[in-house]
Amino acid sequence: MVGTWFRPSGVLASLLVVWVPGVHAASPDEIDKAIQGGIAVLKAKYARGAEVGGAVPGEAYGIGPTCLSGLALLENGVAPNDDAIKTITQRVREAVYREIRTYQISLCLMYLDRLGDPADEPLIQILAVRLLVGQTPHGGWSYNCLNSINDNDIAWLKAIKANPQVAGKLYPEVEKYGQALMVAKQQPGGMGPQMDDNSNTQFAVMALWMARKHGVDVERSLDAIERRFMASQDPQTGNWPYSGPLPGSTTTPPGSPSMYCAGLISMATALARREERRVQPAPPAPMPAEPGKNEPKPTDPFASSPKEPEKKPPAKRPADARDLVIQRAFAGLGLTIADKIRTGQGLLSAQGGHGQGDLYFLWSLERVGVVYGVEKIGGFNWYDVGATAIVRSQSPNGSWDIGGYNAEVNTAFALLFLAKSNLARDLSSKVQKDPTNTELRAGKGPSPVDLLPPRPTTPIATVPPPVLTLPNPTGDRAIAMAADLLKSTGEDWNKQLAALRDSKGSEYTRALVAAATALEAGPRKKAAREALAERLSRMTAATLRAMLKSDEAELRRAAALACAMKDDKSHIPDLIDALTDTNDAVSRAAHAGLKSLTGYDFGPSPGASAGQKALAATAWRDWYAKIQK
Repeated sequence: MVGTWFRPSGVLASLLVVWVPGVHAASPDEIDKAIQGGIAVLKAKYARGAEVGGAVPGEAYGIGPTCLSGLALLENGVAPNDDAIKTITQRVREAVYREIRTYQISLCLMYLDRLGDPADEPLIQILAVRLLVGQTPHGGWSYNCLNSINDNDIAWLKAIKANPQVAGKLYPEVEKYGQALMVAKQQPGGMGPQMDDNSNTQFAVMALWMARKHGVDVERSLDAIERRFMASQDPQTGNWPYSGPLPGSTTTPPGSPSMYCAGLISMATALARREERRVQPAPPAPMPAEPGKNEPKPTDPFASSPKEPEKKPPAKRPADARDLVIQRAFAGLGLTIADKIRTGQGLLSAQGGHGQGDLYFLWSLERVGVVYGVEKIGGFNWYDVGATAIVRSQSPNGSWDIGGYNAEVNTAFALLFLAKSNLARDLSSKVQKDPTNTELRAGKGPSPVDLLPPRPTTPIATVPPPVLTLPNPTGDRAIAMAADLLKSTGEDWNKQLAALRDSKGSEYTRALVAAATALEAGPRKKAAREALAERLSRMTAATLRAMLKSDEAELRRAAALACAMKDDKSHIPDLIDALTDTNDAVSRAAHAGLKSLTGYDFGPSPGASAGQKALAATAWRDWYAKIQK
C-alpha cells in the first residue's frame, strides 16, 4: 500500500496518526525493529530475578497480561526454554487452580495450548469445563464463570497428573469436576443470572475452540454461540452490540468496531464446523490384488499404471444464512475502516479506547484477517495500515502506551498484530477451505451497498426543539457552547454534539454537563447524556473518582456510567458509594453500572428511599469484601 503517516499537531493533536497518500508505509525493516523493541520490553519484565507484575490476586487484569505477554513472545519466535517464558509458564500454571474470571481463564487456556506441553492437558481441560459452566443461557459469557474455588477443590485438582494413555480424552476426574460445578451453579447462592457481553464471549469462544483438540466436548456450547450471533446482528450496520442496553438506558447502542471482529471470529467457528460436516470421509482404498493374480507382467508392452481417480475441486454450494451474516459484517467493518482512514482518523487514536481506535481493536482485526485469510477489508490492506500505525506509535522505550490498557497489555496486542499471530490454525484452515468464501478472500465479495442499507443521516431530533436559554453573565465559553447546542437543530445538532463529545479540554465536558442539565426529558437530553458518558469513558480512574463527588448531578451520573463502560473493576467501590447519592438518576446509574461490571444485583430498586439505598450499599460492600479475601 502506498501512503505515509505522521503525528499531527494543533487541532488534530488528539489523532495519533493520519494517512496521507503518496509515500510508502512502514517497511519490513521498520516492522522488525519495532517487534524486537517490544520483545525486549516484555522479556525484561519477566526475566529471571525481575520484579514481575500482572498476576497479583486482586489486580484489575490479574494473570491476563502475563498470558498475553507469553503469547506475544511465543508468536514472535521466543523459545519455550527462554527465562521469560519459563517465568510466565510457572505463573500461569499456578494461577489456573484459582482463576474464576472469563478473560483470564480463556487467556490461560490459550497460552497453555500455544505452549504445547502435553503435561498441561489436565490444566487445559480444567479451564475448559469452567468456561462451559460459565456460559449463560444466551450463549455468551460475563466477567466471571464461577463464584469461588475452595481449597479442597484446589488440592484435589493439583493431584491430577498428565497421563499419556488418556491423551486426547476428557480425564474422568475433570469430567467429575465439571459435573460438580454445574450442580453447584444450580444451587441457591450459585452464579444465577449473568449479564453477558461479546468481548468476554469472543475470548471464551477462541479458548473453547482450542479445547476441542484436548478431549473436551464443546459442540453444544458452539451451537449456542452460533445461535447467539446469528440472531443478534444489526441488519442496518452488520455489527453486534457489546451487550444489551447501556447502564441506565433502555436502548441497545451500536457496537464498537471490535464487536464486528468478535462476531466474525465467533461465526468462523460455525463455518469451520459446517465444513467439517460437509467433507465426507474418503472411501476406503480397494484391497490389493493377490500376488501374481491378474497382474500385468512388467515386460508386458500393454501394461499401464493403475489410473488414479480424477480429483475434482469441491463443488461450490449455495450460500446460506451464515454466509450472509458474515458478508454483512465484513461490509460494515470495511465501511468503518474506510471511513476512519479517509476522514483522517486512522485506526489508532490517542482518544481511542475499549475496542475503538485502540490496540485491542487492531488485535481483533488481525485475528479476523488471519482466520478468514483476507488481504483487504474496506478496500485497504488491513495489515499495512495497522502495522504502520503501530510502528509510528511505539514509545522510545520499545513499549506501547496508547489506548485504555496498561503498557504491558498494549505491547502484547501490538506484537501479536505485527506477527500476524494465528492462535487457531485449525480454525483458519477449515474456514479457508470453504469454497463459498473464495470470493471473500480475494476481495471480490458482494458490495456493501448490496448488503447494508445506506448509513442513516436522520437528525437525532425530528421535531423542532424548544428554545432554551442559558444565562451567561461572565461570558463563560463552556456555557456559550452549551447555549449554541441548545439552539441548534437537525444536522447542526448532530455535529455540535459530536464536537463536544470528542474535543479535548475540560470546557467541553462542562458544556455537555450544562446542556444535559438544561434539557427536558426526551431524545435530546438522552443524546446529550450518552455523549457525556462516552466522553468521560476516556478519562482516567482518578478523574472519574473526582467527578463522582462533583456538585453537578449530571456529571456524577455520567461518571458512574463511564466507570461501567470502561470495564474497570477497580471502580466497584466507587459505584457502591454512589448508590446512596441523593439524586435518584445518579443512584440508578451506579446500580446499573455495578450490575454490568459484576453480573450481580443487590439493589436498590428504582425509587428507593435513603434507608433502602444504605442497606443495598451495605450488601454490596459485604459481597465485595468477601471476594477480596
